[in-house]
Amino acid sequence: MMEHIFKGYYPVYVAVLNILVHVAIALSVLVSLDRLVCILKYAFIRLKAFVTGKMPQQCWNFQPLPQDSHEYPMVAIQLPMFNERAVCQAIIDCCCEMNWEQSKLHIQVLDDSTDSKTRELVDERVLTWKERGVSISCLRRTNRQGYKAGAMKEGMEILSRQGYRYVAVFDADFKPEPDFLMRTIPHLHANPNVGYVQTRWVFTNPDESYLTKAQELSLNYHMKCEQYVHSATGSFFNFNGTAGIWRVHCIEDAGGWNSRTTVEDMDLSLRAYLKGWKAIFLDDVTCLNELPASFFAFRKQQHRWTCGPAQLWLKAHKDIWSSDLSTFRKLELTIMYFGARKCATHFVALGFFCTLVPLSILTPEVTIPTWVLVHLPILVTLTTAAFTPKGWAYSILYVLFENAMGMVKLWAVITALLDLKRAQEWVVTTKLGSSDKRPGTTMMIPSCRIYGGELLFGIMLMSVGTLGLMQMAHWGLSSYMVVQGFVFMAFGFNMVDVGGILGGRMDREVISFGQQKAVTYARAGEHGVMQRQTTVPVIRLNQRDTIEPVESCPPEFALLEQSRPSSPSHSSASSVETLPSTSSTVLSESMSVIQIDANRSPTSKLSSLTLQGSSAVPRKGFRNTETQLTDIMV
Repeated sequence: MMEHIFKGYYPVYVAVLNILVHVAIALSVLVSLDRLVCILKYAFIRLKAFVTGKMPQQCWNFQPLPQDSHEYPMVAIQLPMFNERAVCQAIIDCCCEMNWEQSKLHIQVLDDSTDSKTRELVDERVLTWKERGVSISCLRRTNRQGYKAGAMKEGMEILSRQGYRYVAVFDADFKPEPDFLMRTIPHLHANPNVGYVQTRWVFTNPDESYLTKAQELSLNYHMKCEQYVHSATGSFFNFNGTAGIWRVHCIEDAGGWNSRTTVEDMDLSLRAYLKGWKAIFLDDVTCLNELPASFFAFRKQQHRWTCGPAQLWLKAHKDIWSSDLSTFRKLELTIMYFGARKCATHFVALGFFCTLVPLSILTPEVTIPTWVLVHLPILVTLTTAAFTPKGWAYSILYVLFENAMGMVKLWAVITALLDLKRAQEWVVTTKLGSSDKRPGTTMMIPSCRIYGGELLFGIMLMSVGTLGLMQMAHWGLSSYMVVQGFVFMAFGFNMVDVGGILGGRMDREVISFGQQKAVTYARAGEHGVMQRQTTVPVIRLNQRDTIEPVESCPPEFALLEQSRPSSPSHSSASSVETLPSTSSTVLSESMSVIQIDANRSPTSKLSSLTLQGSSAVPRKGFRNTETQLTDIMV
């Protein structure tokens, strides 16, 4: 077929294709070996820890905090956010509930929101906690210059003048545990050369859709293996932008937050590394956060995460080679960290497996070894999936989705290397609080966006695969091309959101209200138990929202009435003050009041209804995963 297209230039086409294939094979082997070596290092570190009984983080000093809490160091928490209405209140609640001496802790909300409703929600929460004696402030800028890095820089200037020694950072969709500071500060306090501590991410909604499951596999490998190994071996590992804590002096010494790239967290941690600062990754300290379930939001996030490192590589390579690092560390940073992991891997996914391999099917003169096409990728995929429980079952899904995202990631690298205008694009990853199916949670509805690049690749791969099957040539590879082409088509038509062709949900036991009514009840004596995955954002109803009766609700539970506070101007403050501290019962002038009676008595209290997290550990305050609703009359 290709002979008819190129005609007299066919020998030239074959020669060029051969060269490209061999270059791609070399890059593929480099990327694969880097990942396999990392996994072998992980196995060795774990084996050593098992034999010696000493984990990598235990090699660092750990100084217990003073018994007198008034002697604790001064700590600030920065909460950068932008129009994140669904999750803005929950993160403020989480941080205000931190176990730390109240006089030594300050919460700084960096709200760049332009949405009036988000600002109102933030202001309400800040005021509520101020009235309870918490030191909290909200900093708003007149412009968004520098985006997140700009807001962090301005906030840091204030904190530095006030004498704070450490500053923790959380994005709006994260849910830190109350003991987060107690478990991280001692590592910084006892090791003056440590600039920052990074904790491990865990996810509230990995089973929400196939898209979130594929993200879980990728991020679990990054957190549990890459960050863990690089920290244990003294290699550079970047601060992940959230769920970590910095030494203020380290930030100042490294030059402060800088908005020259879209990965300000990696930029600052690289400059700190070049200055000689160390970092610790705490695998045993985790922080809940939400994965983007929207394909549009995921595309924007991955573009930023992929474009930023390539930008940083160009702008920091001179600093790397002029630093005091050893030659080995300089080569490791330049070739392996930036070259292989941040750039070459995206060319391998799209350029090799989704472009050169299909062309080789149509060109008999070009052959690719089976071990490169099959054996090595299978080994890498299975070992990557091993860091997620039952990850092997989703390994094929993971490969198909990663390849389909290659279009976004490779283009992001190109825009960064060419310094195109889009390289500076910053779009906040939208989080809907969809992992918490309480009334008011935003429902995911597939959008009508169409992505031409993915569609073209899908058509090309399906055509090549179909032609290969018709010619009975490379039937295994051709079958894979058809399937991969179908996935590209689904991405092109945006059918990977919940409700799309490849947007199947896997969390069937999670409570759903409104359009999704899959509610699971279990009986425990006379009490009703509603099973849900975990407790995350505090979502409030708008006045336009309604709650429909749940069809699958058993007769023991009934929705008896829906009403609203009669005095909106005064109900908000009084309701919050009189209610127990639970995220499931936060009332305001815009929230519907629902009365549920387990005994069918219009006058009974809600003493027999329990919301219980199926696997989470009960916690105090606004975010209890097991909340007894008692002494509440509706």
